[in-house]
Amino acid sequence: MRLVASTALALALAFGLGEATPFHSSHAAATPPMSHDVSGQLSIVGGTADLTALDVRIDGAPAQITPDGRIRGIARGAEPVQLTVRGPDIFDATFTFAPSEIAGPDGRWTLPPVEAVARASGRVEFFFGGDVMMGRRFERPIWNERVLIRTDSRLTDMARLLEPMQPYFAGADLASVNLETVLAARDLGDAPDKSVVFYTHRDAARALADAGIDYVTLGNNHVYDYVEPGLASTLAALDAANLRWSGAGHNEIEAAKAARLDVGGHAWSMLGFVGWKGKADPNQIAEGSKGGAAFGSDDAIEAAVRREVKAGRSPILQYHGSSEYSDRPTEISERRMKLAIDAGAALIVSHHPHVSHGLELYKGRLIAYSLGNFLFDQYFPETQATYALKVWMDGDRLFRAEMIPIQLLDYRPVPAVAGMRQAVLRRIIDLSAERGTRIGIIGGHGVIQPSADMPAPQFCGATIEEGLRAFAYDLQRPATRCESGAPAARDLLMRGDFEAARSGEARDRSWGIEGGTIEFVSDAHRGSGAMAVAATGNTPLTIAPKTFFRPVAERRLSFGGWIRVEGPATLQLLLQEQPKGMGRMRAVESAPVTPVGTQQISSQGWHYIRFDIDRGLDAAVLPLRPLLRIGKARRAILDDLLFLAWDSDAPGRAYDASIR
Repeated sequence: MRLVASTALALALAFGLGEATPFHSSHAAATPPMSHDVSGQLSIVGGTADLTALDVRIDGAPAQITPDGRIRGIARGAEPVQLTVRGPDIFDATFTFAPSEIAGPDGRWTLPPVEAVARASGRVEFFFGGDVMMGRRFERPIWNERVLIRTDSRLTDMARLLEPMQPYFAGADLASVNLETVLAARDLGDAPDKSVVFYTHRDAARALADAGIDYVTLGNNHVYDYVEPGLASTLAALDAANLRWSGAGHNEIEAAKAARLDVGGHAWSMLGFVGWKGKADPNQIAEGSKGGAAFGSDDAIEAAVRREVKAGRSPILQYHGSSEYSDRPTEISERRMKLAIDAGAALIVSHHPHVSHGLELYKGRLIAYSLGNFLFDQYFPETQATYALKVWMDGDRLFRAEMIPIQLLDYRPVPAVAGMRQAVLRRIIDLSAERGTRIGIIGGHGVIQPSADMPAPQFCGATIEEGLRAFAYDLQRPATRCESGAPAARDLLMRGDFEAARSGEARDRSWGIEGGTIEFVSDAHRGSGAMAVAATGNTPLTIAPKTFFRPVAERRLSFGGWIRVEGPATLQLLLQEQPKGMGRMRAVESAPVTPVGTQQISSQGWHYIRFDIDRGLDAAVLPLRPLLRIGKARRAILDDLLFLAWDSDAPGRAYDASIR
């Protein structure tokens, strides 16, 4: 790799190659809570409600609401602020914001305008989460991380993982996830020859049901990971927990059956399909008298949907297909989902890529092409910014859909705020716009409402340093025209503002350190979150994302942000690429690192740093990550970090910065 390096001080120094070492984990220190007055404005859509009769709470404490919807209350502290609104005339509404998203220049905290959906005759609310499993690294973590599910407290631990999102789905008429794992009391062994198989303790069925999940789709590529014994164990665990299911079975006929549910006085049929047979022997689909997932061929999907329509029911189809970590559905997946609507399906929800895709209104009916993960142990940064979907249906017709940005923090779903929210919204808004579907922003959620004139949100730029503009949606006034400019780079970090580094007991585990410890603090350059590092020995501190970003095609990159040190410090940026043919874990430990440049800091206080990287015209498309080495300083605080890939014009990428 040819690498041309420069820094904000125009240094270009040469260093010998070194080797990366495994990083150790550490946990964040608690931050004392502080109280703030908070105000907001609530509106009701789709009907009316007595606003003064609503139960409005901010961080769990009662708040005041006036007849015209003005809200006043007190937020408890520096962590995300949560607004909940409940009442007999509305569907439950929950919104979560980082302090930096609601703190004004005058010090007042103001929530973005929010909306709640009125109840109406025949109107029902569905909640959909993406891929779910609770095995593997939840019980046997890597990188010396803490165990999230322990044998002696398994059910309690599983319930705790669902708590952050529970306010969003507990009140739904029907809440659903894609259960992408076998459920059993132990590892059943005898798995087919697959690269990855999933097993989760059967207590997960009870944890999901107790939290408020009503139905799971099993039409995926992991329900048959332990063949017939695993499938039988899974179905038995779901039945024991009174969790409805479809999408798999002990034979082809059973797998194609719908879960028939009457919700809100309407007859619904829940269908689940996987999009390919798989190469393992035996394969993953149900064929003849063999068990497995329902295979979503064109004929099978059309037949199942038409069967349910003929029976006087409204089908909702969940399809598991397309390519992992992709930006868009495959041609065959899109064709099958649209075929289902042509046959009479009311709604399509898809998953498998582990990242989000756009949404489309096709013939007036909603297709969500990929929700991404919901509760999953993948450590790839790209898989940790996704969304959950709320859909309100008037009969079999769409009234409204909300995309709730979520972050997989500590492998669990929490409401995404600040930079993570912006990354989720930018991706789904852009990819949906390609299909002619406009997504608005209300209360920090993406919104599709066919009956309303939803204004297009504006992606506005603001100068954060000479030559660098950051772009974001203004949650307070998302449709207000602005001087937007032309964003030209995407931020690979997404979470470098550290506003989303902690939520309840969950802590960001995406960063590693060698030679010191990490804690997340409120002593920030901007907002209420920052990362503090402290040396534990005499070697320089080295901090980095624990793993690589997925293959990066861009030639030019930039790493920068704000740092505060206690005295002089020498900063050195290094770049590590994962060579072709070398496994990810081995590459993190042993792939060479290439020096980019250095910068000297001679005084205390906040300093802006920036390193520009030119990987050369012949740069290979490889996974990579930056490493920042801090010499001399015993302690440092970092905030508002960016790792920008900024010279690509690949369509559909989520650009959020511009370097001029």
